[in-house]
Amino acid sequence: MPIAGDRPETGVRIQIQRDKARPEPPWEYAGAAHVPDASFPVAVTVDAAGEVVVTISPAEADATAPPVDLAEKVRLIVRAVYRQAKSDGEPPAWRIVRWRGEK
Repeated sequence: MPIAGDRPETGVRIQIQRDKARPEPPWEYAGAAHVPDASFPVAVTVDAAGEVVVTISPAEADATAPPVDLAEKVRLIVRAVYRQAKSDGEPPAWRIVRWRGEK
């Protein structure tokens, strides 16, 4: 089934990409994290050792604060992408689009 919009019915969906002009670490991503009720601007930095730092801003539409666990969910998703790329001997993906349901 195709995705009808940015926001998932449950969980979190991230859409981030990094600047191709910067192929070496630290890799900096920008994009958004979407939850059922809002979308939040996201900035992610991944260093050469795989440490992931996530900054989430309030929703642009109405300054809604992000859920308290959203940064950690995004961090874990990006860390998994980094680890997979590292095991393949590659840098992390240029673009990361992932969905994780509620657990």
